[in-house]
Amino acid sequence: MAVIVTYTNEYGDSIEFSRNSDIRITGIDGLSANSIELSEATVTNQVGSSITGASVQSKSMTIEGRYFYTPAVRKRLLAVILPGVSARLRYQNTKENIDVYWEGQPTKTPDISTNPVWQNFQFTMKLPYPYPRTTEEENKSFSYLQSGFRFPQAYSSKVPWQISSRIIEPLQTITNRGDIPAGFTVTFRALTDGVKAPKLLNVDTRENISFSQLTLNSGDELTVNTMINAREVLLTTSEGTRNAFEYMDYDSTFFLLARGDNTLRYSAQEKEANLEVTLSFEESLAGV
Repeated sequence: MAVIVTYTNEYGDSIEFSRNSDIRITGIDGLSANSIELSEATVTNQVGSSITGASVQSKSMTIEGRYFYTPAVRKRLLAVILPGVSARLRYQNTKENIDVYWEGQPTKTPDISTNPVWQNFQFTMKLPYPYPRTTEEENKSFSYLQSGFRFPQAYSSKVPWQISSRIIEPLQTITNRGDIPAGFTVTFRALTDGVKAPKLLNVDTRENISFSQLTLNSGDELTVNTMINAREVLLTTSEGTRNAFEYMDYDSTFFLLARGDNTLRYSAQEKEANLEVTLSFEESLAGV
C-alpha cells in the first residue's frame, strides 16, 4: 500500500512521511473511527430510553514512525511539528485513490527515542472537524462565456461584431458525492454599480443566504463561507476587505450541501444580470 502523509504547519514548513522519504510511518491511530455522543431522554414507565440527538465529536490522531538517525532529520521533526501552531495533515493512498486532509493542532509534539541507529517517534494531533476533506476542490459558475465568433465573417457597420456573449444560468444543480453534507464558499461579484440584495436560495430546503439591505458596486465581492468551524462573511471593495456579517438577513442560514443533488438559485432585487456568482466546495468522507 503506497501511503504518503504530509504535515504542513501554518508557516508553510512541511515534512513528508513515506517509504520514499527519510521518515517512515509505522502506525496511524484514529484514521477511520469517529466518536458520537448521544442525547437520551426517558419518561415515566418507559423501558430504556429514547435517543433525542447525536453529536459527532472532534477527534485525535496519533502517528508513529521511525527513521535512520541523523541529527538533521531529528531537528526537522521538532522544527516543523511545533506546539501551538496549526497544521494541515494530508493523507494519500495511491492504491485506493484517496487524497484527503484534516486541519488541527498538535496536542503532543514528537516524542523521539534516543537509539543511535533507528529512532522511533510519536506525535498526536487534535482535529476539531473529524471528517477528512478531499484535496480536489469542486467549482461551479452560474454563468459562462459562449463564443460568438464566425469565420468567414460578414462585416456590417450596423451590426456590432460580437466575439463572445455571457450566458447566465441562475438555477444550478450542485452534486455532492461525499459521505457527509459539505460546507461551501459562494462569491457574489458585481459587474456594475447598483446590484441590490444578492441572495442564494436552496430550492430543495428553502434555506437561503440573503442580504436585502446591501448594494454592491462594480468590482465589489461578497464572499460567504458555510464550512463548519470556518464560517464567515467578507465584503471586498476598493477600500479593502472587512467582516460583513452585519448585512446578512436574520432568516439566513449557513446551510450545507446535502449528499447527492442540491438545486440552488441566485437572485438580486436589482440588476441581477450584472451579478456574477461562483461556488466552490470540498467533499467530506466519513473516514478512510
